[in-house]
Amino acid sequence: MKYIFGFIFICFIFTVKAKDLSLEVVSEHWPPFIIQNAEKAEDVSGIVTNKIKDILTLSNLNYTINTYPWARSYHLATTKPNVLIYSIYKTKKRAPHFTWFCPIHPKTPVNIYKLRNNKTDITTLTSLKKAVIGVLRNDNSHNYMLNNGFTVGGNLTVSSNEESNIKNLLNGKIDAVIQSREALIYRLQATGFTIDDLEVGFQLHQNMSTEHCMALSKGSSPEVISALETAFNLWQAQQKK
Repeated sequence: MKYIFGFIFICFIFTVKAKDLSLEVVSEHWPPFIIQNAEKAEDVSGIVTNKIKDILTLSNLNYTINTYPWARSYHLATTKPNVLIYSIYKTKKRAPHFTWFCPIHPKTPVNIYKLRNNKTDITTLTSLKKAVIGVLRNDNSHNYMLNNGFTVGGNLTVSSNEESNIKNLLNGKIDAVIQSREALIYRLQATGFTIDDLEVGFQLHQNMSTEHCMALSKGSSPEVISALETAFNLWQAQQKK
């Protein structure tokens, strides 16, 4: 019996400590996975956000979730302790900078899309060199294109948000955008276009893991790391039931 009381006491102490810790959670507006309420900045929802909230509830950590342009969220997560970023792909370049929790959500294919009446060939990386493509500043797809010989001001146009890229595509200012099908369908709802007006082409990141992850910044407190590890493992176990 004394061991049971001892275990309960340890759990109580852990819970109290966890609740005293603060975690800053950052992301981007990436519907339907992460949705920022345009009228309430503190209201962030979406398929993946809901999973993040479930995990953080199990951690007993105090937290806030804020969405920014991806470049800013990534900067915060690589320069400040106790910052959790999602959804993020785990790459060789990023791996050393975070404590990783994967997967949060299954792989999401990302492709090149163009308007059907655009004659540009978007089926291969080679043919895409003749296109002008809208990319999101400093995200994984932007870096992917740079690593494959594409240039900003040449065949890449950089924006701070995907809505600008979609607008430029529909207005004919660029030839193509890089999107997941789910996100593209969601974003087109605010336009006069549908997914049927667009044509899908080359798929990026074919040899990479594109599972959704959450990642904790280096230098974070051991208590935060422990709380997240415990919560994530418990959440994973719940998903298998």
